[in-house]
Amino acid sequence: MSDTLFHRIEQSRFYDWTMRLPIVLYSFYALVHDVISFSAQVAQDPAMWAHADAGVIIATLARVSQWMFVALLAVLPLFRHRPIAKSTALLPRFAALVTVCIPPFCVLLDRAPPNLWCNLLATVAGVSASILGVLTLSFLGRSFSVMPEARRLVTTGPYSIVRHPLYLFELLGVVGILLQVRSLPGVMLLALIVALQIARARWEEAVLDRAIPEFAAYRQQVPFLIPRDARSSFALLREDPMARRRSAVVMSSVFGLLALVVIALPRLVG
Repeated sequence: MSDTLFHRIEQSRFYDWTMRLPIVLYSFYALVHDVISFSAQVAQDPAMWAHADAGVIIATLARVSQWMFVALLAVLPLFRHRPIAKSTALLPRFAALVTVCIPPFCVLLDRAPPNLWCNLLATVAGVSASILGVLTLSFLGRSFSVMPEARRLVTTGPYSIVRHPLYLFELLGVVGILLQVRSLPGVMLLALIVALQIARARWEEAVLDRAIPEFAAYRQQVPFLIPRDARSSFALLREDPMARRRSAVVMSSVFGLLALVVIALPRLVG
């Protein structure tokens, strides 16, 4: 009786939203905390941003790209279908929860002294993670999941290149954040999230294999996390008009936002 009751609760809409909200709130807390911290830095020395050099601009863009990435992670759980199958084991659920909490936690770490090249690489990593993440989500739709769950099998767009593109781009975004931290705890967190993402993907595939018969054939055809050929990404854009259009929209939006920050910030503090 108790097992049946728990199963009914677990399948309810209330339980589904209760599991989503803590991750959303935690991610937004980390995001708002860092925005407030950055605003305080600007208020302490407005002249630095009013007459910003290349180093300050790159550092600012690195920070903003980090915000975009964390904001993306924050809103993801809000837009998803309820699963048709899920892992019932405790360890996969706990590991998935830890995995999604690491990127916002990285934002709260103390930053290393500014370094132009590290900030430039961080900007490239953060912007790339945000663009590719949004592009992937445009194909994944509301099938995104935090816990090892199955909703529907997506095989188009980035999912025709690797089976877990979103996890790959999440790792890229974390690298972008940790390039601004550059510390031993940061390296340890990166190693932890790589291990957890791989385990999370394996657990998710076990659920998909049970729930969706077509997944076995898809797994045989498409690599796990690393593309077999880097040129396959360009082939996707060349051959798939939908991917090309969506890429153009996402890239123009992200670069437009970054340009707006570069133009507006000196005027706001000047």
